[in-house]
Amino acid sequence: PPMRDREIFTQPPPSISFGNTVTLCEVFDAYTEDLERQKIAKERAAVAAKVSKNVQKTEEEEAEEESAQRDNLKDIDIVHSAEMQKSLKIMERLLNQNTYDEIAQDFRYWEDASDSFKEGEGTLLPLWKFWSERARRKHVTALSWNPQYHDLFAVGYGSYDFLKQSSGLICCFSLKNPSHPEFSFATESGVMCLDFHPTHASLLAVGCYDGTVMIYDTRSKTKKP
Repeated sequence: PPMRDREIFTQPPPSISFGNTVTLCEVFDAYTEDLERQKIAKERAAVAAKVSKNVQKTEEEEAEEESAQRDNLKDIDIVHSAEMQKSLKIMERLLNQNTYDEIAQDFRYWEDASDSFKEGEGTLLPLWKFWSERARRKHVTALSWNPQYHDLFAVGYGSYDFLKQSSGLICCFSLKNPSHPEFSFATESGVMCLDFHPTHASLLAVGCYDGTVMIYDTRSKTKKP
């Protein structure tokens, strides 16, 4: 549509002229009142901040109390107790022994009759396969058997491509439960070597690509060196 101009006239708003004389005393009084208002505002702000801090502190204390109560209930609760976890681990191992019964039988009794006809040679039968999703695309760089628990061994994961280093991983597997690691520890640098202490079987020494040497305790729940 074509553009159109439209004009309209309105009545001017009412106005009034006002004049007054201000003395120095009035200016001083107004300045003093303004300072007093600012002082009162700061005091109110300080009180409000203190109240807010006390409320926040009270909330934190309540959260700590609730956490302590939950921990106490967890200690009392049989389902989440350490004894129940130990019993479940034993039960899981028993079920896995039924699952891998044929492999266990081959491990103890399997023999290849044709080996007697091969001088200096023998047959290897693959039994267990240990694997972890977290170890995907990592190289196995070290392995060590536990000197006290002969079914337990530790595996170190890193990278032999020294130009493309990434994080590392430590997994402790058991022949009693090949389905998943018993313990696992993540490292910032790739693992190059590891070994168990000869007398303290729970201590595991780990050497990383960046030169770091760490000691892990498999009994610790923090999973930190």
